[in-house]
Order: sequence, then structure tokens, then C-alpha cells
Amino acid sequence: MTMHNFYPLLGAILLFLLAWDVFATVFIPRGLSGPFTQNSHHLFWKLWHRLNNAGTQKARRRLSRLGPMLVVVTVLVWALLLWLGFALIFYPYAAGFHHGTHSPSNWITAVYVSGYSVTTLGVGDIVPTDGNMRILSVVAAGSGFILISIAVTYLLSFYAALGRVTALAYEIHRFLGKSDGFRPVDVVITAVTANCIEELTNWLADIGTKLSEVLMAEQQYTLLNYFHEPDDMALPMALTEVLELTTLCRSVLSPEAYPSLANGLVTAGTERLTRGYFEALARKFGGVVELHPEASQNRKMHFDHVRQELERAGVELRDPEEAWNIYNTMRQGWEIPCHTIRVLFGYPGFSGLELRVP
Repeated sequence: MTMHNFYPLLGAILLFLLAWDVFATVFIPRGLSGPFTQNSHHLFWKLWHRLNNAGTQKARRRLSRLGPMLVVVTVLVWALLLWLGFALIFYPYAAGFHHGTHSPSNWITAVYVSGYSVTTLGVGDIVPTDGNMRILSVVAAGSGFILISIAVTYLLSFYAALGRVTALAYEIHRFLGKSDGFRPVDVVITAVTANCIEELTNWLADIGTKLSEVLMAEQQYTLLNYFHEPDDMALPMALTEVLELTTLCRSVLSPEAYPSLANGLVTAGTERLTRGYFEALARKFGGVVELHPEASQNRKMHFDHVRQELERAGVELRDPEEAWNIYNTMRQGWEIPCHTIRVLFGYPGFSGLELRVP
């Protein structure tokens, strides 16, 4: 193969990979991005996490900047690949382009013509004289216009999905009263003593519906996983409270006295959806969690303390041994993936668990 054919072929391959990357990232809602986007996101995440994994508030703020930076990087990489792809195709024919009074090098000419074509500037001081190259410059301009339109539409849709994620986290925090010092056990006590169990069940059903929408959005917009908001708008922190709430309802409360909370479909379904959120992210981002004896001790102390509070409030409870066995099993099921994601994303983890990132 001659060099005259090598550069256009390389440019065509680059444009094909770019088209596939944009198509897979924007139009295929299956949780995967194209080859450039997916690999660059993963690489940036690993590097940025290593640089900002100090466990301090300042490090968490720096870690939270990765998401917005990846948005900019994604759009810039698409634009640069489009520019470079057409420049490689133009390069062997650049010597035959019509210039004004000045004749720059072939590379400068190819990059210049490709740049003003894909950006639709249409300067025209250097123009192709060959008919095929003129048609190609029109194709380049059309490709640039399409890419700009797709990028703008993608960003608008992406930030709308991000708004739904932060709104869900904010709603959970405010409803459970986290900012006012309330805990899941306080919500359970209020629901039982104020005779508003149905209201709590309806709210859990609504949270389950909204969480399903968020999970679908994260399948389509993988960039959402890299946005880490402050605590009152952080979904991993909010969903931890939902898991604790549903675990208490299903393990500690008497199923005879409160069947909808202890054995109801809504409580169980919301718990499964929430646990699945953490398990899916833990599989994606990896990491190994080591459990120390302190973890089991803390879990038992927390259970005993919560049970005592519920007893003092007059809430009817399961047999202590049965309740502990159910609570311990459920808590073990979501504690490790929950701890993994919270620590990886810069939030506080659970005492007695240690995450090791390969």
C-alpha cells in the first residue's frame, strides 16, 4: 500500500470508529459507551481517583469535579477525532488545493481545510480543486453539523437525567429528616405511633418507581456514575438510608402487627432495587472489601440499640433472635457493595470494613 492511500484509509477507519463511538454512547441505552468514550472514562477515573483518594473533604470536592470534566473531554475528543479523520483524508491531495498568494505545507493545508469544514466556518481562502475533494468537504461540513447537533442534544438530555438523580437523593434526605438529625428508626417509630403506615408504604413505592427511572437513565448515560454530589444530594448516601429503613421494617417489626411493612411487596421490592443499584456499581468499579471483627460487633450493637428504641416507643417487634438473624443476613447482603461505592466515590464508609482497590 502506498502512502498516498495509507492516510485516507487511516482517516476513514478513524471516522468509522468515531461514528460507532457516538452511536453506541448516545443511541444505545445498554450501559456501555463506544470504544473511545468507555476507555477514556475508565482511564480518567482510575487516574483521578488515585490522585484524590485521601479521604478528606477537600479530596472529595476534587473527586466530584471529575464528572463535569469528563463531559468536556467527551465532546472535545469527538470533535478532535472528526477533525483529524478528515485531515488524514485530505492530506495526500492537499498539494492540489487552490491557495491565494501563500502556499502552506500540505499538513497545514489539510488540517486547515478539515477544521473550517467540520466546524462549518466556510472560510474558503484555500479550496479543493478536485471534484471528489469538494464533495468530501461538503460531507465534512455535514458531519460536523450533525456531530454538533448530537452533542448538544446529548448534553441537554444528560443534564436532565442528572437533575432526576440529584432530585431523588434530595427528596430522600429531606423526607427522612437526615439534615434535622433523624434516622430510619425515627421514621419507623413515627409511622407506627402516628398510624401513618400507609403513607410510608406509598412513599417507598414512589421511591422505587423513581429509582427505576434513575437506573434506566444510568444505563443510557454512563457519565452519571462519575458525578459525585454533596451529601444532601448524593444518591449513594441517600439510598443507604433507604436500605436501613427497609431492613428494619422487614426484620425487626412484627409481621402480625404490621404486615405491609414487614412482609409487603413494596418494602421488599424497594429493598431489592436499592441493593441492586449498589451491586451493579460495585461490579463496574471493582474493589475488594475486607471485613474485620469490628464490623460484626458494630452491626450487633446497632441492632440492639435500634430494637431498644422501638421497644420504648411501644412498637410491636419480632422475637429478638429471629429478628437479629433476619437483620444480620439482610445487612450483610448490602453492606459490602454499599461500602465499596461510598468509599470509591469519596463518601464515608462503614466502620470495620476496609476497601482495597487493585
